[in-house]
Amino acid sequence: MKTTRNNAFTLIELLVVITIIAILASLAVPAYSGIQKMGNQSKGINNCKQIILSLKQFSKDNNSQYTDSVTNSQTGGIAATANDAFRFLIQEQIVADERIFGCPAGYNPDGNIGVAPGFGMALTPGENHWAMTAGQTDATQGNMPLVYENSATYGWPPQWNADIAGQIKPGRTWPGAEVIIGRNDGSVQVEKLNGKRGTVGPKVMAGGMDSFTQASQGAPQRVLPAVIAGAAMGGSYNNMQQPGGLPGGLPGQPGGLPGGLPGQPGGLPGGLPGQPGGLPGGLPGQP
Repeated sequence: MKTTRNNAFTLIELLVVITIIAILASLAVPAYSGIQKMGNQSKGINNCKQIILSLKQFSKDNNSQYTDSVTNSQTGGIAATANDAFRFLIQEQIVADERIFGCPAGYNPDGNIGVAPGFGMALTPGENHWAMTAGQTDATQGNMPLVYENSATYGWPPQWNADIAGQIKPGRTWPGAEVIIGRNDGSVQVEKLNGKRGTVGPKVMAGGMDSFTQASQGAPQRVLPAVIAGAAMGGSYNNMQQPGGLPGGLPGQPGGLPGGLPGQPGGLPGGLPGQPGGLPGGLPGQP
């Protein structure tokens, strides 16, 4: 007489299998996160290299100067932010795709740059991930930090906020308190900061200097910030009024450059012809 074999798992066997799967998953998730982080950082490094190469291409026709030191023919002024400096590269048709100014797990452009010659949709607030050291040239010493991830403070050296590591927020770091820094010689790498909590800067070297202050021989430099959704410098755009910052915010805003749209409070004098404050008269045949 044949006996019937029960092929179902026992409760203990099921628990063992579930436990093994849970252990494997706990090992796999950190490994996957680490691989994803390295992949994103590699893309960010490549973007940073392209930005520096584009700045150097611009400098060849501009007496070794970068875009922040040359008057922009479209605006008639000098770049006040990194967005302005990088948009100049698009206006000069050195860069055709604004997406190189983004970074995975950070701020990224939408790819819409608008139309020539102004390309007014290029690098609007929130579409640029990178800050830039102002006033450098192609002849500045090679180890000078030139393009790096937007920081939380803008003294010299700049500092980042390790408490928001991995988040898409102004001045954040990568997990592990790391940031991508590109130098004037075109080299770009991920560098660990001097701490893993709070506001931290580059690691201090022998003699008390760091990679920023050593490259500038102790002379403070000015940092051009990325403009993040109407805010810059890790807070509000008006933080540009902090000591050592550029004056003001957006035109017509508190602390900004004087004026808004013509005829508005703080704007240029006058509105449309025939309106209050406008030029005398209206359209032909009107009062």
